[in-house]
Amino acid sequence: MRLSSSARLLLTRSCLNRIALPGALAIAATAVLADAGESPAPAIARVGRLLVPAALAAPNPSAASRRVAILATYPGAAMTTLHIAALGGAKAGPALATLRHLSDAVVRAHVVPRTQIVLATADTSPSRDRSFNASLFRIEPQAAPVALCDGVVHASRPLVTADGRVFVSRGVAGPEPPPDGDLARLRVDRLTIDEVDLATGATRAVHRHTGYLAFLAGAWGGELVVYRVGPGSADIVLVNPDTGATRVIAPSIPPFARDFSIDAAANALVYQGRHEVDPGAWVIDRLDLSTGKRTRLETSASNGLAPHAWPGGGLAYTPDRRTGLLLVGARAALRGPLGAGVDAVQAVSPDAAWVAALHTSPSAFPVPFAIHAESGEVAAIPAPSGARIAVAGFTAAKEEPQ
Repeated sequence: MRLSSSARLLLTRSCLNRIALPGALAIAATAVLADAGESPAPAIARVGRLLVPAALAAPNPSAASRRVAILATYPGAAMTTLHIAALGGAKAGPALATLRHLSDAVVRAHVVPRTQIVLATADTSPSRDRSFNASLFRIEPQAAPVALCDGVVHASRPLVTADGRVFVSRGVAGPEPPPDGDLARLRVDRLTIDEVDLATGATRAVHRHTGYLAFLAGAWGGELVVYRVGPGSADIVLVNPDTGATRVIAPSIPPFARDFSIDAAANALVYQGRHEVDPGAWVIDRLDLSTGKRTRLETSASNGLAPHAWPGGGLAYTPDRRTGLLLVGARAALRGPLGAGVDAVQAVSPDAAWVAALHTSPSAFPVPFAIHAESGEVAAIPAPSGARIAVAGFTAAKEEPQ
């Protein structure tokens, strides 16, 4: 039996301090597992079939017109359903489309701005090595999903820019390392960042990298922010998607960076990373995308900080899994709206008024919810119970002019 690069790395603790995790890093960039902790449980109320903290049960009048696209996957299922949920609604909306994929696939999604179109990645290619077994789909209400391209990095989320351009991480597996017993030796793959035509599925490579990982961290100033990991190094580069020109903005950072977001007000990238010298510590850094200057925002023993730049300034993160989300430096004051667990921001509305997040806690399915960015008011995002939920983003009530 041959192990993938991800599996080999997970087998040894010593490797974690020296090299990066390729395939599993993409999963960690968007999914955080919460550890058990002791804290007072929030009061629980019922929204349709969904049990949520009572603070979310009452619909928020200011949220009434907002809609969020979510994808629901039941454990072991070979399909995922699309739902459009009203903030503060009483129950999940009906299934508007059904995506077929491998059993128990990992699904990630992103809304195309000003539309009801959802772009989703899901595992479709049966393989012992899942590194590039996903496909990208275009999903619309009341229509059959359309496969756009395959060879997409497992558990990666498509990047959709504000003007509707679509990018994915893809790759081709390189040769397996010799079976010499060195678990630290990882396979080096041929990786690309590809632009995908939303209508035809035609792809165009805008960046190539030979290594372990090429992760789409965001878009800023017309360029793509790409986090790359290769043998002995990790960096962050800016890529012009039209010319392919590449600028290294952070030439050397510790591997295992994840949970990237763009701080538009500061022209910066916010992310969680590994401490430079302390293997037991994790950090939140802000990287100035103009100068490359890094500022340390937080240091913690927790690997589930899930940082995200807050609209209008500030930072959302989970400093302690026993207490949940904390906002710092923002106008809104909020701490642990759903109690113990990890709260990871998934999407921001186009007008930056609302934030959608996922609350995860041990032995429980994730609970999506929304926060008003300025006031800190919280609203439920009703979702099917007993399912894994992927938040695609805020969607238009109807198609808007492009």
